[in-house]
Amino acid sequence: MFKHITTTLILLPVLAYWLILSPVIPNKNIHKGYYTYSYDGKWKIAVYNVSPTTPISFVQYLQEKRYIVLYNKNDEYIGQSTPFCYQSLFDYNVMFPESDLDDLLFLPKECDYSIPAVNPRWWSKIIKYRLSLL
Repeated sequence: MFKHITTTLILLPVLAYWLILSPVIPNKNIHKGYYTYSYDGKWKIAVYNVSPTTPISFVQYLQEKRYIVLYNKNDEYIGQSTPFCYQSLFDYNVMFPESDLDDLLFLPKECDYSIPAVNPRWWSKIIKYRLSLL
């Protein structure tokens, strides 16, 4: 009984990581990104295609679903858009973080792609840790 509980407690987070976060882990060596820079040069956003690492993300990849990643001027990962909502991105409006604005505000039609520059969301913390292991 204890063995089954332990196995479940270990496998559930691994399965959740694989299903939710593995398609949206940016790897600049593998994935080609489309970059937009802020006017002051302090920020950069990259638009990446969803990686086909799960059956669902394979379908999203074929549908050209994308996600947004925010980098600072030193090319350090700051955070990214939600892994729960993707859309095809062709034309978008973006407001970069400034002294009076702590978030990257992204205005697409369907999803809230805002990215906090100061207090990252939980998925950005996990992905930042994962990227530090590379």
